[in-house]
Amino acid sequence: MLTIGWIMLGVAALAATENTLCPDGDYTSATVPNSAHKLKVGDIKVVAGMGDSGTAANGAESTQLFDIMTQYRGRSFSIGGASSYNYGLTTLPNILRLFNPHLRGYSTGVGDENSPTANLNVAQFGALSSQMKLQAELLIKRMKADPKINIDEDWKMVTLLTGGNDICRACANVSLYPASMFRANIEAALDVLQEGSPRTIVNLLEVFDITNLMKVMPLQPSCQEAMKIKLCPCPPGSDGSELSALSKEYQRALVNLINTGKYNRKPDFTVVIQPFLGNVPTTETGEPDMSFFTPDCFHLSTKGHSAAGVSLWNTMLRRKSKKHRAFNHPEQPMCPTTRYIPTQVNYS
Repeated sequence: MLTIGWIMLGVAALAATENTLCPDGDYTSATVPNSAHKLKVGDIKVVAGMGDSGTAANGAESTQLFDIMTQYRGRSFSIGGASSYNYGLTTLPNILRLFNPHLRGYSTGVGDENSPTANLNVAQFGALSSQMKLQAELLIKRMKADPKINIDEDWKMVTLLTGGNDICRACANVSLYPASMFRANIEAALDVLQEGSPRTIVNLLEVFDITNLMKVMPLQPSCQEAMKIKLCPCPPGSDGSELSALSKEYQRALVNLINTGKYNRKPDFTVVIQPFLGNVPTTETGEPDMSFFTPDCFHLSTKGHSAAGVSLWNTMLRRKSKKHRAFNHPEQPMCPTTRYIPTQVNYS
């Protein structure tokens, strides 16, 4: 019976990691590459996540409004590794594990950034872009402290999503959170990563335009209770539409920063903007599909995280001119169609 039990565990482990997505193909380099622009998906050994409650996966499994503060980090679209791809959770790490079953760094449990299962998910609930530099420093410290990670030799993929809380606070006074300050904060964080984390590719996600949600919430019966909680300190009578322009300014600020080429000066480090968070998923009738969101009608549900994981993966595999600017669903993960992970340097 013991032997049968071990066999069953082995079959389950194989089912969880077998590359059922792209069983045929050359997705790992024969020798470890020295350039971030000659990197294949199977070369990624470590994943990490930075940001706010979107990366912390606040409320992902919640069915009640009071549970929104619970952080389901194992289900985060960018850094969660709970369950597996073959069991239906299509986060970025779970897809990457199909190409490298020995991937490290992903979160697997519930808790804040200091919980043991948070691993390299250093995102903090309520974090502003000004805190990204500290998160970058913490991330490097954790990688150096992990005996199973070689920070100098292992290729790492860091996903950074921030700016939503800055824009929320700007609703009270837009002038206090200008795009120039946002850019400076992101630049400071990326400088830390470039200096202290060699062999790294950063997925820099464009800030989500929260006004897309603020405009539809009053029309959704399920959001009426959530609306009693002020997500953003907007003046009475404001629908937050003044923030839409600021969101676009933040997006342009990121593009302008990366277009300087500052993060392509070292061969083993690069930053790629992934612009897929441009819309709210809709139903077949074109109405906002709130099943992708938690009971607060703001954070992503597990369904939303799975869909976002696929969109991030697919956008990451597309060259700059073909990247999607929409959070598409239903969408199936694609197999790599380029020899290397697209960057500003190897594919335009």
